[in-house]
Amino acid sequence: MEESQIDVFNFDPIRPYNDEELKAAIERILEVPEFYKMLKWVFPGLSRAAIQKMLRQVTTVDEFQSEISGPAFKMAIQTTTSGLSFTNFESLDKTKPYLFLSNHRDIILDSAILNVSLLEQGHKTTQIAIGDNLLRQKVVEDIVRSNKNFIVNRNVNAKEMFYYSLRLSNYIRHTLTQDHTSIWIAQREGRAKDGFDRTDPALLKMLLLAYRDEESPISALLAQAQIVPVSVSYEVDPCGTKKAEELVAIARDGEYQKAEHEDLQSMILGLMGYKGRVHLSFARPIDNVGDVEQLTERLDKDIVSNYRTFPTHRYAAKTLAGSQDREDVSTDKALVALKADLAACGDDEKTNLLQQYANVWENRKALGID
Repeated sequence: MEESQIDVFNFDPIRPYNDEELKAAIERILEVPEFYKMLKWVFPGLSRAAIQKMLRQVTTVDEFQSEISGPAFKMAIQTTTSGLSFTNFESLDKTKPYLFLSNHRDIILDSAILNVSLLEQGHKTTQIAIGDNLLRQKVVEDIVRSNKNFIVNRNVNAKEMFYYSLRLSNYIRHTLTQDHTSIWIAQREGRAKDGFDRTDPALLKMLLLAYRDEESPISALLAQAQIVPVSVSYEVDPCGTKKAEELVAIARDGEYQKAEHEDLQSMILGLMGYKGRVHLSFARPIDNVGDVEQLTERLDKDIVSNYRTFPTHRYAAKTLAGSQDREDVSTDKALVALKADLAACGDDEKTNLLQQYANVWENRKALGID
């Protein structure tokens, strides 16, 4: 691709849908049967025709969030968790845009829980980064771009990557400063399927591209929007067995081929599956740091140290160590769920699933966190 073909200030290919684009997106969404499965769960008393009518009455992106996706995420919190808790939520200023840099365990729920919580506390919702590798089906793109998601282009060659990254960085800067809207972005590409939460320095370098002409790019970024490290912790991962199957296949075959609509099905499973307790922790906002290396280290330590551990993590670690001193799984709902997932796995997948939970301790140890 020639350089002139990439306009690094043309955000139309990556931005969320605007209100004018929403109607056509809704019509496309209504053609996909999997979407009805989720909406029937959220609105059990409505017929298919009533659901169609309800969606066709939605005319703005804000309405889509408040009347469709918002209720879906609230339903998920109310019916598939054993409670949602927070640390340092009150430290967020409603008048400021933030750059939320988060660990990443679930395709949509990590950021969705944040947005629902912000909305309920009187804050504006964030715009959300999502990789184009998850948008293989048009319906997924329609759903997420109707819900204030913007696209991160991943499937590009090295020559193209700089310009796509620069456009993305320009878009994030524009959103933070011109639109005065917060951004949520994961600390690295893809979910941490092995349980290790680590920040990719390349992500931070991308964020700084829009400030590359400033005397100190990192200071210029932080002067416009503080970075808030976010840790989202789940007692049970509904997609844990699927992650185990994928990682075992990659280790065995060198690759994993996703089935059609697999990402959409993972989104639905993450939304509707049991998660136990969920905790969202906000570290102290970062407003002064020397360089990318220092920022990476700060993010890793804040995110990992604030990750809340649950009995499921302890049970997994003790099981892998061969300890007989384990929690009683007969009365704890989350441990019962984990044990059921383990029973459904083959030997290799079972070990991998246990490691997903137990690696929280290895993660802390590697970073020198007590």
